[in-house]
Parts: sequence; C-alpha cells; structure tokens
Amino acid sequence: MTDHTGKLLRNTLLYLPAQFVPPAVQFAITVAWTYLLDPVAFGVVTFVIAAQEITAFIGVTAWSLYVLRFRTRFAENDEERFRLMDNRMVLCAAVVQVVLSLPILLTLGVSCEAPIFAATAAYLTTRTLLMHYGEWARAEHRIGVYTIAQLIGTAAGAGLSIAAILLLGPYPAVALAAQAVGQLAAIVVLFKQTGLRFRVGKFDAAIFAEVRRYGVPLIIGGVMGWAASNAIRVLVQYSEGPVALGLMSVGWGLGQRIAGVLAMLLTAAAYPLAVNNLERGDRHVALSQVSLNGVFLLAILAPALVGVSLLSRPLVTLIIAENFREMTIAILPIAMFAASLRFLRLHTSDQTMLLLERTDVSMKVTMVETALNIVFCALGLHIAGIYGAALGMLAGSSLACIGGFAYSFALLGLPTPASGVLLRILLATAAMGLFVQNMPQPTTLTALTLTILAGVVVYASLIIIAFPAIRTLLGRQFRRLSGAPA
Repeated sequence: MTDHTGKLLRNTLLYLPAQFVPPAVQFAITVAWTYLLDPVAFGVVTFVIAAQEITAFIGVTAWSLYVLRFRTRFAENDEERFRLMDNRMVLCAAVVQVVLSLPILLTLGVSCEAPIFAATAAYLTTRTLLMHYGEWARAEHRIGVYTIAQLIGTAAGAGLSIAAILLLGPYPAVALAAQAVGQLAAIVVLFKQTGLRFRVGKFDAAIFAEVRRYGVPLIIGGVMGWAASNAIRVLVQYSEGPVALGLMSVGWGLGQRIAGVLAMLLTAAAYPLAVNNLERGDRHVALSQVSLNGVFLLAILAPALVGVSLLSRPLVTLIIAENFREMTIAILPIAMFAASLRFLRLHTSDQTMLLLERTDVSMKVTMVETALNIVFCALGLHIAGIYGAALGMLAGSSLACIGGFAYSFALLGLPTPASGVLLRILLATAAMGLFVQNMPQPTTLTALTLTILAGVVVYASLIIIAFPAIRTLLGRQFRRLSGAPA
C-alpha cells in the first residue's frame, strides 16, 4: 500500500459517519413515507427532493465545486475577498431556489398554492445552502464540522417530517417544510463552527471570470446530468400519470440512493487528497489517487449490486408498504445498476476531468448520456412500460460509462487499474453471490439482516485473502491500536 492509499483509507474512516448515517436516515424516512403518504403525495415529495439537485446546479453547485477545488489558493492573502464573493454567490443562489420552485410544481401539475410553494422554496433553499457550506468545510478539511452538520440536517429533518405528518396530515407541504426546518438548524451549526456569517457580500469580477470558465460547463453538465438520472420520472409522469410516478419513484429513488451512499463513502475523502497532490505539482500521484478511488468504488458497488439483486424481493416485502411493493421489486435492481455505473463514472472518470480543469469534456459526456437515456427510456416505456423505461436508462448509462472511461484512460492519463486486481474483485463478488443465493430466503428482518451480514463477512474475507497489501495494512492498524510494536 502506498502512502496516499493509507491517507485515503484513514480519511474515508473519518468521513464515514457523515457519508453513511444521513443517507441511511433518508433511506429510512423514504420507507416511512410509503406508509404515511399516498402514491401521489409520495411522488410530489420525492420529485422535489430529486429536483433539488438541478436547482442547486443552476444556483450554486458550480461555485461550491470551485470552492472545493481552489479554496487553498485564497486562504492566506485573499481570505476576506473570497468570503465576500461567497456571500454574494450564496445570496443569488437562494433567490434562484425560490424562483425555480414554481416551474418544479408546474411540472408535477400541482396547484401552486401558498403552503406547497413556500414549503418547496424553503426545502430547496436550505438544502442548497447546507450542501454548499458542507463543501466549504470539506475544503478546509474540517471533517468534524462537516459531519455534525450533515447528521443534524438529516436526522432533525427526518424526525420532524414524521412528527409533522402525524400531527398536521399527510400533505407534501408538511413533509417538505419539516425537512427544511431540520436543514436550517444544521446551517446554523455550520455558521457557528466555521465563522461564516450571512452578508450581502461583494461581487468580484476577477473571481467570477475564473468561476465562469470552470463552472459554466459544470452547470450545463449538471442540468444534463439531472436529466440523465431523472428522465424516467418526467417521462412516466407525462405518460402514465402521478400515481405511476409515485409507485415507480420508490424503487428508482432507493436504487439511486444506495449507490450514491456507497459512492460517497470514498469520494468525500479522495477528492480533497487528489486536489492537494495536484496543487503541490504531483500530477501522477493525484491521478493515481483518483484511479485507486475507482478501484475501491468498484469493490464496494459490485457486491452491493449483486446483494440487492438477489435480496430485492424479501427486502421490499419486509420494509415497503404493500401498494408500492411489486413495482419496487422490479425497478430496484435496475435502478441500482444504472446508478452504480453512473456514480463509478462520475467519481472516477469525470472527477479526473474536474481535477484537470477539463469540465468541457465532462459536460459533453453528460450531454451524450442524457440524450441516450431519454431516447432509450422513451423507447423502453413504449415497448414494455415502466420496466422497459428503467432498462432504457440502464442502457444509456452503460454506454456513457464506457465512453467516459475510454477518454480518461486514453487522453487524460488516468492510470488503468491492473487487470488482476479487477479480476480478483469480480471473483470475490461472484463467490459472495453464490453463497447468498444458496442461503434460505429470509422471511423476517432479523433473517434478512443476518443474510446480509453473512454476505459481507464472506466478501470481506475473500478480499483480505486476495490482497496481501490489505492484510498488511490491517495488521499494522491492529498493532497500532493494541499498542504492540509495529
């Protein structure tokens, strides 16, 4: 194991609570909503949550990525100038979230009455600001602050959402407003811990010119990327209606969320390390860091995908409300497969492009993926309904993943992982899958949990056996914790 591999693993462990607990809570609240909300209300709430990604890209995500990538350049001499520009960019982003609330609701065919409009605007604004200031904390390597804010925002929002629905009724406005209150509490914590404060700020033309060069392709790519992930929601809404959207959204959303959680387990730690190496002038080490992250990501996503595919029926039967089950069982594995390929590309191939400031290429890859997904999804929807639409999304994401990696390997110098490493990961995944498949089908949550844990143990054991370097690293960490001489 190289030194930067060790740093990646250590930082990954430090980021683990922030990257695992909030999505796990969001997973739980999504399951709870299937019991508390009808399909139409569920579809509205989950669509707004999904739409936040695109509103953030239009509002502040490009600036957030600029902060994460270039924050260190302003830390010493231009700190106040940078913070004032940040204040102005965030203020503009907040206004954008409010403005975009109307077209989102109109897309859903929802009557834009004051409660749902205000709740949507509040959710979009607080979520966007929380994400941005979380990136600010990451840029300053303040992992503890980042973690606390993420935990508070998700846990408080989830708890308030359930309480509010039970007290005030199963309305989309109630669920969204409660989430916004929890996110606002997390923003307050971030401000107190980082010394940031709300100000009108000051526009800086020189910084904005750099942001525009770096960020405009990211904005276009982000909007296209949202379409690449969520075209199925819009097409189903207009073709099959709001009830079908709600039924489909459970499986599609959960599959996307599981893959996203696993992807961020490593990415939160890997990208800042790669940026630091590149800023020190070591391009090879920076790209090796990204390539290594891709290998680790494959090692996490592959067994998880196999496990979800094998256990989707008992998993869904045990935790999802009955009227959502059949559609979720069919859609969940496909959604996770498509999302896994997309996140593998985004956090390896596209991250290479962001690191080397080739955001224009990243934008073009995403535009191609979006076009493929829309065409294949519409075709699949016409031929085989919602199941065919999901397969169409998978086909488009697969082709984009292949193309993005081919470009990064051939033209950007991203190191190609050793074929032996990939083969060992896939063989361990296949062996784990055979083990799980031959276990009795779980019929209780306890049995399901034990089956999952057994699969994890088998896979982890095979990986440790297959990679001597991991055994060495684990042995070194064990000796350090036990106080034994290294």
